[in-house]
Amino acid sequence: MSHPSQRPGPSQRSGSGDGSTPISPLLVPMLLGGIVIGFLAGYFFVWWGLIVVAAVLVAAASMVLTGRSRDGATGAVVGVLLGYLGVILVALFRGAL
Repeated sequence: MSHPSQRPGPSQRSGSGDGSTPISPLLVPMLLGGIVIGFLAGYFFVWWGLIVVAAVLVAAASMVLTGRSRDGATGAVVGVLLGYLGVILVALFRGAL
């Protein structure tokens, strides 16, 4: 067993949660906003809602390319896809499409 002064401290240990990358504060609002937009696009525009999904994908790509928050763009894309695909799958399973 090593002497206590020779043991690595919490900041020196590998695999500890202290050295993780911080998450952007835009991730959660963009994710929730994306879910709402995707749901509304799928509910009201059904297949035309894919245009809204494509527009969000283009906006997210432009956010990343201009150097803005990559986490926010990822949240928006994932949220829109979850909202849109969720409402379309419910409609398919209920036989409405």
